Amino acid sequence: MKNSSKTNLTSIFWFTITIMVILSLICSEGFKIPITGPLMKVKITNNNTYILDVHCKSADDDIGLRAIKKGESYRWQFYVNFFNRKVKKGVFDIYDANRDFKRCTKCTWMAEIDGLYGFSDKKKPIPATVFYKWLK
Repeated sequence: MKNSSKTNLTSIFWFTITIMVILSLICSEGFKIPITGPLMKVKITNNNTYILDVHCKSADDDIGLRAIKKGESYRWQFYVNFFNRKVKKGVFDIYDANRDFKRCTKCTWMAEIDGLYGFSDKKKPIPATVFYKWLK
């Protein structure tokens, strides 16, 4: 009977140690488990006479600066990271999962004279909306 009790305590001890090691690895900064959502596709078209600078970066990646001339488009795609939910574009978050996850999986943007318009690709599309007005 004593041997069985000792075996149970040893098993509990090693199980607890294993759980603690796993939790410390998951919580450590050096070991990140990527939890991703669906593939998002983003396209920005410049319909202005000036050059539109787009700097594409997130907490995970920095694709760099792109200069988009009138009539040109810039496209990229990424998987949504539910821990870092935004893709930054200068003064405007071009992708914000809280705002855009239900709005689009192919997020299309148009830079017009008065601002940046966002379009929906859902079955019941949301009309084009000015998400960001240019500073005057």
